[in-house]
Amino acid sequence: MNPRLINIIKYALSLSLLTWLIIRTDLQGVFDLWSDADLQDITVALTMYLISVVIIAYRWQILLVAKQVPMAIRRAISLYFIGNFFNNFLPTSIGGDAVRAYSAGADMDNRMDAFASVFIERFIGLFAIVFLTLLGLLLIALQLEQTYIVPLTIALFIIMAAVFPILFSRWCVDWFQPVLLRITMFDIGCRATRLHEVLYKYGEHRQALIANFLLSILYQGLIVVMNIFAARALHIEVPAVYFIVFVPIIGIVSMFPFSVNAIGFREGGYIFLFDRIGFPSTEALALSLTLYAITVVSSLPGGLLFAFQRNRNKSAGQTTPPKAAMEDSSREHAGS
Repeated sequence: MNPRLINIIKYALSLSLLTWLIIRTDLQGVFDLWSDADLQDITVALTMYLISVVIIAYRWQILLVAKQVPMAIRRAISLYFIGNFFNNFLPTSIGGDAVRAYSAGADMDNRMDAFASVFIERFIGLFAIVFLTLLGLLLIALQLEQTYIVPLTIALFIIMAAVFPILFSRWCVDWFQPVLLRITMFDIGCRATRLHEVLYKYGEHRQALIANFLLSILYQGLIVVMNIFAARALHIEVPAVYFIVFVPIIGIVSMFPFSVNAIGFREGGYIFLFDRIGFPSTEALALSLTLYAITVVSSLPGGLLFAFQRNRNKSAGQTTPPKAAMEDSSREHAGS
């Protein structure tokens, strides 16, 4: 499908859904909540998010170091901020994960290993989100009317658990390779086979994979704390236990591919979940937009880092990577 058409669909879906939600919400009530917001709690929420970026940058670096790629933590953090900047300000064709993979590939002169590290990091992060969602839903299942979410989450958890042997078992690699090699169009089969081989080798680094899972749990915990303080700033008195459940669910919703940074879908998720526990859509929309503003503000340093990196590359006689080389191949999120 034409990339331009995909971008039009993304913007149309996000803006249409957000507009519909705003029309159905007391917008003046949203402004009233913002006008009375506690800036100290907002600052704490922003700090939690910045710390979470450092945590997931370290999560990624662990995978690179496991493959004997000497990337400094400072470089990993810098690339994550740059990726977040691209996600928030240039969402039309270039994704943050693609930027990180491309830049790391240039550093290590091996794009396949770089892309594999980003894929594994995101997959384990998603697995952690589903794991936490399952635990949270089981914790408050009796209090939610939509209990169908629980079996759906269990099914998703089982499906994702089944992917691990596909990625890390030798027999799966040997079985899939002949199948993939039959796909000759644009050399997709050969590339997928090489990628599968690289992904398989990560199975030898179980400590790095376990560390990634634990850091993903810590990351989600920080996002929960960020939500709690953002709600406090707006004087929204939601029990903390609900954020433990809702935040991972919103993280999954935010991965919907045909949207611009999950705009509209994230807000719809907050409104839907808040309604389940008796809170008005005004508070849910105000909280969701506040959290999005925090992520946007926190990504601004990435623009400066990217400009500095670009100038440094020009000084070194290097050319800026072509836009096509960084086309987004997966949905980022935010939330993983």
